Amino acid sequence: MQENISVTDSYSTGNAAQAMLEKLLQIYDVKTLVAQLNGVGENHWSAAILKRALANDSAWHRLSEKEFAHLQTLLPKPPAHHPHYAFRFIDLFAGIGGIRRGFESIGGQCVFTSEWNKHAVRTYKANHYCDPATHHFNEDIRDITSAIKKA
Repeated sequence: MQENISVTDSYSTGNAAQAMLEKLLQIYDVKTLVAQLNGVGENHWSAAILKRALANDSAWHRLSEKEFAHLQTLLPKPPAHHPHYAFRFIDLFAGIGGIRRGFESIGGQCVFTSEWNKHAVRTYKANHYCDPATHHFNEDIRDITSAIKKA
């Protein structure tokens, strides 16, 4: 077995690897990520190893640079006009994001998404880049409407 080569000794990269894996688990199940990691062929991964590494915030110690780079390709990329948007919009009852695709194609930036169906949410997150600094994802629109009624 090949010796593990950590992505870097930097704490910030460790946080980046951890955040990336957490984001990927919002899109893909553990079984799929394990298959992707084993497909790279650097280390042996199992569901238990991945879960333990995530729970201990130690995934970046185990991830090789090649595995890290491969996992990054599984995340959606920002639109070509990022970060220079013409307007902002919200995507209510989003489904898998068909309306969003149209608005983004004419320069829009989605800043809020609401979708309750867990399968649609996974597909949406796989298809669309969501800037963590400016985008909020909400699963149940009733959380928003009940907050407005209370205000």
